Amino acid sequence: MDLCTLPVGTTARIDDVAITGSSRLRLRELGLRAGTLVRVTHRGMFGGRVIAAGPDAAALTSRIGVDGRTARLITVTPLVAVT
Repeated sequence: MDLCTLPVGTTARIDDVAITGSSRLRLRELGLRAGTLVRVTHRGMFGGRVIAAGPDAAALTSRIGVDGRTARLITVTPLVAVT
């Protein structure tokens, strides 16, 4: 599943960022790398997303806007709550 198809309000772990060069470096500087938890907070036009990101579920404090093309290149695994 990619970030673009992740439903609003769903928390997921980033598996891979399939972007190269300076764009990949910039995403890493923003904290978007494999293992980071993200939650989609808003959907934008043309597939864009606003996401909350952080190292764990309690620390999803950073808000980052990602365009639709980039969101489609970020592979995530949704986290399922265990009850």
